[in-house]
Amino acid sequence: MTKRYDSDKVKTLVHKIYKAYGFTEEQSKAVAETLIYTDLHGIASHGVQRMVMYDHFIQNGKIRVKSKPEVVKETDVSAVVDANFGLGQLNGIYSMDIAIKKAKAHGVGIVSTRHSGHYGIAGYFANMAADQGLIGLSSTNSRPAMLPTHATQAFVGTNPIAFAMPAKPHNFIFDAATSTVPQGKIEVYRKLEKDLPALWVAKDGDQEINDHNDTADLDALRDPLSNVGLTPLGGVTEETGSHKGFGLGVIVEVFTSILSLGNTSTEITPEDLQVGPSQSFIAIDPAIFGDVNQIIQKFSDYLQQIRELPAIPGKTIYVAGDKEALAYEDRKNNGMIIDDKTLAEVTGIADRLGVEYGSLDMD
Repeated sequence: MTKRYDSDKVKTLVHKIYKAYGFTEEQSKAVAETLIYTDLHGIASHGVQRMVMYDHFIQNGKIRVKSKPEVVKETDVSAVVDANFGLGQLNGIYSMDIAIKKAKAHGVGIVSTRHSGHYGIAGYFANMAADQGLIGLSSTNSRPAMLPTHATQAFVGTNPIAFAMPAKPHNFIFDAATSTVPQGKIEVYRKLEKDLPALWVAKDGDQEINDHNDTADLDALRDPLSNVGLTPLGGVTEETGSHKGFGLGVIVEVFTSILSLGNTSTEITPEDLQVGPSQSFIAIDPAIFGDVNQIIQKFSDYLQQIRELPAIPGKTIYVAGDKEALAYEDRKNNGMIIDDKTLAEVTGIADRLGVEYGSLDMD
């Protein structure tokens, strides 16, 4: 079951938990902000639901609390960052800040980051640039999860691509895995005991798995050597466009692991402490193309034209960022939504760390 909770109270609890791990006040505040931002925008798969995974990695040393990212190669418009296995959200903020500064100074900033950690939603970092009037892009690879077209073993990560650009009435933010869904969405459905509604997971390349009770096969998603994997965008056949999602996933590898000389998806395993995800952060100043206000207005007008197209009866046409803006308004006013199992995980971490907390309910 799910329930509404006060987002400020949950943010305070998350902040206290990361302070208890040993992160600084500023770092703990930043992590809490990214996780609650994610839940408030309706992306339950990558918000506080992810804390139990981070907890495991902090305990086994895959995430190193005292570690700091550092620039190891740099030009006016580019940088390579070695994150030294710090917490992914902190690495992402550090790296995108560099890209933004370079874009403001030189028009473009591109950062490729290696040895990082799971950084939550890519859209958060792309939107960091958009909030400063820039175009932002961010991507990350992950452990093997996606089945390449016609393959019977996962090899490519979910490898999301996020793009954000200033617009009216709110920023345009596109953030999507290059697999049909991210791994976290499977986890949410299983917690809610809901069957998978479409071809999200396949076995032996083309056998669809939908039953949330299919524990063995869904657990096998965690095993990179198994014959079970997430489907690429487009499903499992070329006729439906499987090769497109697979191809986009490979492009993400170029900007993340290949350019940084970091770990590719196939090299990443959860328990190997010497490997970690690679990420990319790009900021572009639209002023290098013309008048910024005119560009943003033209884009805003274009998006509004899409919204006003004739729609299927009973349906609404949304552009990227619309649903998230509606979710934010709802959850900020009426409480963020957390399922019972995730809440038990978060409060269990707090109890173990000796973090005190009261009711998280809405007043």
